[in-house]
Amino acid sequence: MREASYNVYNSPAWFAVGAAFTSVQPEAGGETWKLAPGPAPEASVGVSVYLPRGRGVLPLPARAMEIDKLAVVRLSKNPLGAVRVDEGLGLVTYLARVGPDAPLDAPPTGFDMGVPAAESVAVARIAADLGLAGRPPAERLAAVAAFFRTRFRYSTYADRPLGQSPLEDFLLRRRSGHCEYFATATVLVLRAAGVPARYATGYSVQEWSRLEQRYVVRARHAHSWALGWVEGAWRDLDTTPPVWADEEAAVASAFEPVSDVGSWAVFLFSRWRYGEGEEGVARYLVWLLVPLVLGLAWRLYGRRRIGRVTTEAARDEPAPRHAGADSEFYLIADRLAAAGLGRGPAEPVSTWIDRLEAAHAPVTADALRGIAELHYRYRFDPAGIGVDERHALRARVEAWLAERAGAARARAHD
Repeated sequence: MREASYNVYNSPAWFAVGAAFTSVQPEAGGETWKLAPGPAPEASVGVSVYLPRGRGVLPLPARAMEIDKLAVVRLSKNPLGAVRVDEGLGLVTYLARVGPDAPLDAPPTGFDMGVPAAESVAVARIAADLGLAGRPPAERLAAVAAFFRTRFRYSTYADRPLGQSPLEDFLLRRRSGHCEYFATATVLVLRAAGVPARYATGYSVQEWSRLEQRYVVRARHAHSWALGWVEGAWRDLDTTPPVWADEEAAVASAFEPVSDVGSWAVFLFSRWRYGEGEEGVARYLVWLLVPLVLGLAWRLYGRRRIGRVTTEAARDEPAPRHAGADSEFYLIADRLAAAGLGRGPAEPVSTWIDRLEAAHAPVTADALRGIAELHYRYRFDPAGIGVDERHALRARVEAWLAERAGAARARAHD
């Protein structure tokens, strides 16, 4: 879900230049807002979002062209695809309708080709090393995506470089960072290769709440990616390694299940307060929350007991910074990404494997599922895995990689 895009980089920040907001007039009835002309919408997505003081930018899916059931006083948009509520309520719920293209985003201008002097040498070097000159724009995007996918890794910490700009250090030395580095570097490398590009911000929608029976978006799901102009349209290009979502989730608070119940209660109360609640919300809210709080508190207590016993038993063993961070499963993910079979941003591993199997990719899907199951127990199970299972994970990954390498050699000899 994108909130905004930007066209001018002045380290360390992006800016929207020449992108003034203009008013959007509602249709008859006052709750339908056409953002751009075009064919009838193809699909819709329901969204609820808090707006501090009744103002804020709305997160929208790609190719949004109309907003329905949005009860606000004033709405505006800018040519870089941002839609802003200028006067509304503290919580709004709406349907975002999408079409076949992206009418909100204006075609590129000179601002979409600028590369700051401090980063120009580094990005020009990368563009030259990749041999991007003279290739079709779509191939340039694919080459840039493969470059970041196979030669970089995700990290949340970066030391302060000496004698280099942070982005130059990211591209030429460190080659690890968070999504802001990947998105900024991607935009500037594309521009150096002659492809107009913009920097986009928003959220990755990835977490289904069984409690609420809807997708929820947390602060840690905030994300950045690139937009590239190819064949007369803006295309999303996310080069951040897909493991970023797992890395961020792994450091979530142990009290998150309890806070989730509180957040849901606030959401239900806000819907009732602003006149959007389902029938009966005020009547059953308290009675619904009592058993949920008790159940989740018991689960949390059980997790803490398990974690304490495990920690005491393994006190003498050095552990990685995050449990499972050294899992060999990431070698498989990197190998498949290098072959163009990588996991999509926030795509569940099970869905990824099913997709590869359906496409008849040479991945030995059943073996991969077993490896993934061990990996996720190693990565997220509070009790971890035993020594034998840890050895099994390593051995199964090595066998899978060896089998794939052998198959590749056999195909090369055919």
